[in-house]
Amino acid sequence: MRQSLLANLLIMTVVLSAALVVAATYANRMAVKTLSAVVLRQTSQHVRSELNRFFGPVAAHLRMVASWGAGGLLNVTDREGLNRLFAPVLAQYPQITSALLADVHGHEYLLLHDGHEWLNRETRRGEWGGRSRLWHWSDRQPDPVVSWQKLGYDPRERPWYRQALQSLHADSKHVKAVSKAVYYSEPYNFFTTGEPGITASMAFCGKDGQVRIAAFDVRLKDISAFTTGLAVSRHGMALILSDTHLRVIGLPRGRHFSRATDYRRALLQTPDQLKLPVLSAALRVYREEFGEESEKIFRFRSGGALWWAGVSSYPIDTSRAAHIVVMVPQADLMGSLKYMRLYILAIICIVLLLAVLRVFVLTGRYSRPVEALVQDSRRISRGDLEPAERISSPVWEFQRLAEAHDEMRSGLRVLMKLERDVQLARRIQQDTFPRRLPALTGYEITAWSQPAEGAGGDTFDVIGLSQTGDGRYGISEDRADAAVFLLADAAGHGIGPALAVTQVRAMLRMAVRSGQVLPVIITQMNAQLCEDLQEGRFITAWFGRLDTASHRLTSFSAGQAPLFHYRAVDSRCRTLVAQVPPFGITEDIAVELPDPVILEPGDLFVVFSDGLIEPTDAGGRIFGSRRVAEVITACHAMPTNDLLATLREELGRYTKGAPAEDDQTAVIIKRLR
Repeated sequence: MRQSLLANLLIMTVVLSAALVVAATYANRMAVKTLSAVVLRQTSQHVRSELNRFFGPVAAHLRMVASWGAGGLLNVTDREGLNRLFAPVLAQYPQITSALLADVHGHEYLLLHDGHEWLNRETRRGEWGGRSRLWHWSDRQPDPVVSWQKLGYDPRERPWYRQALQSLHADSKHVKAVSKAVYYSEPYNFFTTGEPGITASMAFCGKDGQVRIAAFDVRLKDISAFTTGLAVSRHGMALILSDTHLRVIGLPRGRHFSRATDYRRALLQTPDQLKLPVLSAALRVYREEFGEESEKIFRFRSGGALWWAGVSSYPIDTSRAAHIVVMVPQADLMGSLKYMRLYILAIICIVLLLAVLRVFVLTGRYSRPVEALVQDSRRISRGDLEPAERISSPVWEFQRLAEAHDEMRSGLRVLMKLERDVQLARRIQQDTFPRRLPALTGYEITAWSQPAEGAGGDTFDVIGLSQTGDGRYGISEDRADAAVFLLADAAGHGIGPALAVTQVRAMLRMAVRSGQVLPVIITQMNAQLCEDLQEGRFITAWFGRLDTASHRLTSFSAGQAPLFHYRAVDSRCRTLVAQVPPFGITEDIAVELPDPVILEPGDLFVVFSDGLIEPTDAGGRIFGSRRVAEVITACHAMPTNDLLATLREELGRYTKGAPAEDDQTAVIIKRLR
């Protein structure tokens, strides 16, 4: 054993060292992958938050403008009144360079602010044709300078106007309802300033019923001012692309975009036009591997270097989205990790040398107690639970193992006794079931129960009754004129529920022997169980009394449902519900027997416990009462034993032979003639 232990420990030490090298390499790669995902997601979330801060006020103020217009505060020809409303908005939000208001007649109002200077443009196609009136002023020269220019400008031809107009739910100039959505145009160069940007627009109706379009021009330079200043890593970058043609609307950090004039030249270009090979390579890999999927992180190679990239979608409006692209070279993520591998290799070599030396010392110390423990385990496996010789070892774990062996012996003794007790409880419970069922003239009866564990929480009984000379009924084990039926199901399964349902059966037998009627039996039984059962415990029970002369079956259910009644006359199987809650929940139950069920020739009355109705397949879907009713209908002509066997076969196929999780009990009554 010492030689084997020595050889195996040496082999394991070498294998473990090799595994550590592999694990260190793998951990290094996983660390880079995890770190890249964290950096890319955090940066993407940062960009997303900035875009929310950028676009949020635009949409909010457009809706506010629409509410002004709906209240009659906006007149497209009232320049000074509109300036008082829009000037504070443009002054507060620098990304909004201009505000526009237009109507279906070709009237337009524009207020533009470039930081210091202000511009009004008034357009009235019906009155002035292609001419527009311009008003210029600044903070230093507040008196406006008025001029006229022939611009040939028609606001109704602009994309932002047309897109907002399409949101209207009407087919004339006077409408009753409009969309509350804000729409953004494709990125383009503004008509007035030539700056790259996008226009947000929204349609609304004034008090006069006229359609008007409000819009804000949003310049893309402010988005690029954020993305070019965003330090993802030493050489990393983040940028934003439009949803169509993947044009750049948020430039990445780099020396090519450090001056203001670079923004206008670079914005709205494609990655190839921008001459960013790393971006082109990332997008090519993204299209080839993921298509149009969003929220993807992947690795690619560009210029001989490995890069990590993350692509996610940012919805600008209901029909338009931007793409956030974050890229980081793997070299930025590695940092000092590349030296860690060498450190790990050096440490592993030292540990390997020390481990080999230590193995020689430990083999002698471990072999003797290990061998003794092995021998002790073999004795226990053979069922020898007598105390073993005391194992002495300076190793604390061996002492604990020896103590564990002693505890295992005690536990096995308890388990073996408990197993014997469970088997005894099962035999006692099985003995309470009727050894043979009474013969009822014109009827075929099947009653069966199978516990999920050693002892079950289900029980049943069939008590035959024969009429005596004085007109009363007494219990008969052979041929009977009537019968009392019981099927009870306690919550849970095992010894505790088995004792509870056995109590129910005993109480029923005593009540029948004393001549009690069914309502009194049910009331007194529930009262007793409310006292005996602990809180949270309950028992569902079905009682039936069949008179073979009148073929009347009196059925009463306390929480046991559904019940199945197959009618041969119309080949239908109906389900019946319980009359009161289960026993043990409340003492106040009103026991009113329902109208008896008249059993015609060929009719069946079937009661199943949950274990035959609610088994589940691999997907967690229950067998269900509908399938049970279908089996009863299809097999109604079979003997009742065969009907039960067929149902159990169907359950086995449905659950693919999985062990039953609940007790299964059945009572089947069939009228033959």
